Amino acid sequence: MRRIETSMFKLDLGQRSWPICYGLAALFVAVALLLNLIPAAGESLPFIFFFAAVALSARVCGFGPALFATALSAITADYFFLPPPFTIAHSAADLLRVLFFVLVSLIISSVAKQNSRVEQIAALRRTQLAAIVESSDDAIYTKTLEGIVITWNRGAERLYGYKAEEVIGKPVTQLVPPEKQQEEADIMGRLNRGEKIDHWETIRIRKDKSTVHISLTVSPLSDGEKIFGASSISRDITARKISDEALKRAEKLATAGRLSATLAHELNNPLEAVTNLIYIVRNTNGLDEKSKKRLDLADHELSRVAHLTKQTLGFYRDSSSPVRLDLSKVMDEVLAIYMRKLESKGVSVHKQYSHSDEVIAYPGEVRQIFSNLIGNAIDAMTDSGCVSIKIANSREWRNADLSGVRATIFDSGTGIDPAIKPRLFEPFYTTKTDIGTGLGLWLAKELVQKHGGSISVHSSIRTGSRGTAFSVFLPTNPPALNEKEAA
Repeated sequence: MRRIETSMFKLDLGQRSWPICYGLAALFVAVALLLNLIPAAGESLPFIFFFAAVALSARVCGFGPALFATALSAITADYFFLPPPFTIAHSAADLLRVLFFVLVSLIISSVAKQNSRVEQIAALRRTQLAAIVESSDDAIYTKTLEGIVITWNRGAERLYGYKAEEVIGKPVTQLVPPEKQQEEADIMGRLNRGEKIDHWETIRIRKDKSTVHISLTVSPLSDGEKIFGASSISRDITARKISDEALKRAEKLATAGRLSATLAHELNNPLEAVTNLIYIVRNTNGLDEKSKKRLDLADHELSRVAHLTKQTLGFYRDSSSPVRLDLSKVMDEVLAIYMRKLESKGVSVHKQYSHSDEVIAYPGEVRQIFSNLIGNAIDAMTDSGCVSIKIANSREWRNADLSGVRATIFDSGTGIDPAIKPRLFEPFYTTKTDIGTGLGLWLAKELVQKHGGSISVHSSIRTGSRGTAFSVFLPTNPPALNEKEAA
């Protein structure tokens, strides 16, 4: 594994040229001869230093040089130390001593050779394991029981953004969010008890301070008797978390879709009955024009409610054709519905309608968009306040070639916390814990995008400048709708 400092003797004969190996073996034998020439050093056991020369040759140079050292040591010992000196002995006892030395030397060489092979295999396996760890996509690192990082692979660099030199020797807690510090302490406590943590899903911090969802596996490291550290494997599961959240939302939307179908069926009959009653009353003799206009408005809104029960969650597509709409008139129709609520809360309305083009759109869906935004603006103000509405020709901010009409609804309410602003248009997300469904802004965005437009929000919670502005842009001739169907 990268960042671990290792050193090992290269025992393979192929890694050194044969003259060097055999030269070293001859050198070891020469040193053994010199040691034996020291007075009284080799009188009792003249072969003892040659045994060492053979073992060292086998250990450092390999099996072949060890055999060479064995033969050279036998000849040297016989020539210099067996009587008569400086001659090759021929007595049976001397030959037996030489033979015994050769046999023991062969055993030493064989054992040294086996040990060398074992070490080479172990070294190869360590190298292979290090290569596997280094090339892993998972973040793999080791740490002491005090939480100090010891090793750090490339996967960890990619996941957390820290280079090895930036994190080795430092506490692993720099990866842990402040609210998760106790979690890390609990993990280390479990490791000290010899426990293993498998697939623990948590959150960590990258170098750029962004968060990442990970699946964490931590295993204790021990020498067989004592635990001295821990190995951690982290896998990025952010994509899976996003998929899980999307699946949950899809399940919620599917449930809501079934509920909307049930509501549309159950509400259809009473709505139809009320519509018929309004028709009868409207055709009664003696009604003044003001009452007839109110009945017309009530009939219109009942039709819209019937339509909205089917349209909820976007599972129903408006069966009517898109028509040319004056957004100022549509906005006034919506304000008329909310007028009593506006008056009861003491909220004033300031309208600024510039001459604007008509847009091609579905009338019911545009009313739904404005209704959701006006309703939210009123709810944002606890007592009194002002709703300012501006409608004018404009261009799409991100595409200056696309012309249309922009409606801006500003309220002087409490404003929106920047922390929750990114989630405003998520389905089922709401700050109205008692009455909110979390569907209004999501549905408004879906309908705006269906018309090829865009919706944005700007808000402030600072004292003296509080308030929220929603801006809705609808193109004059939306590409998403068929203009030939326009009335």
